[in-house]
This record gives sequence, C-alpha cells and structure tokens, in this order.
Amino acid sequence: AALARIYNCSMPKFNRKGYIHIKDGRHPLLDPKKVVPINIWMGRDFDLLIVTGPNTGGKTVALKTCGLLTLMAMSGMLIPAAEGSRISVFNNVLADIGDTQSIEQNLSTFSAHMRSVIEILEQADRHSLVLLDELGSGTDPIEGAALAEAVIQRLKDNGAKLMVTTHYQELKLYA
Repeated sequence: AALARIYNCSMPKFNRKGYIHIKDGRHPLLDPKKVVPINIWMGRDFDLLIVTGPNTGGKTVALKTCGLLTLMAMSGMLIPAAEGSRISVFNNVLADIGDTQSIEQNLSTFSAHMRSVIEILEQADRHSLVLLDELGSGTDPIEGAALAEAVIQRLKDNGAKLMVTTHYQELKLYA
C-alpha cells in the first residue's frame, strides 16, 4: 500500500489473451521524480515488439519495465502506471537480460546468452512473455543478426509474445 501511494499506482485490467498495454508505466526502482513514463503495447495487433535506439539505457529500461510491471500485476500488486493499463496473465515470463558470462564455467558473453536462449526456447509457448535484451550480441554481427532472427521466428512460431532490444539493422528490417 505504501509503494502504491508513493508511486501513484493503479490496478490494471487483466486478460488471458496475451495483450499488454502499459500506459505511462514507470520502473519502480527509478526515482519517481525523474523517471520518464513510457507506453508499451503488444499482443493485440502484433506479438513482436522490437525496440531500438542509442546506447543510453532506455531500451533495457523499457524491457525491464514491461517484465517487472507484468510480474507485479500477476502477483496482485498495483503497478506504477496510469489507470486503464492492461496486463495479460502469462504462465511464463522468460527473460535474457544482462551479461552472465562466467570465467569459472568457461562461458563467454555469447555462450552464456545462448545457454539462456536455449532454455527459453524449450519453455516458451503461446502463454509466455519473452524478453530478450540485445539478442545475438557478443559474436560476429552478421552471424548474430541471423541467429537472432531465427530465434525470434521460432518463438513467434511457438506463439510467444516477444519484446526484443537490438541494434541490428537486419532485425529492424525483419520487424
């Protein structure tokens, strides 16, 4: 209740159709006086949202805001977003965000991401929200873009709702 009051939260409308419409959503870990509200929608007219832009952190923040607000709502919490926001109830919210390389496990940035993506591919279905940050990065750009496109197509074929950040021109064209 205190969080809801501080962040001016609201109760979203729920659906089971994979439709998300976050109105003026704000990431709850950012300063509420400085955070820039964002609008995100997907799952009605399109199931894939590709976010692109410069390296200033906005793409990843948007990805995390979508995932976090979805999980907050599914947990029964009010969300820092405007009245009338809509959140789908998913069986799975699957994400590959950040760098999970490991010297101990002999994993490069690329192989760590690929291990995570393989796990996501094994689980994702039409009741899943999949969030992928810089899919295909950490390797040759041409190979990374081709791999990213194949992963996206497979997830789309499985019926998952997807939000992906990228710098790849090939994925911008694919979208």
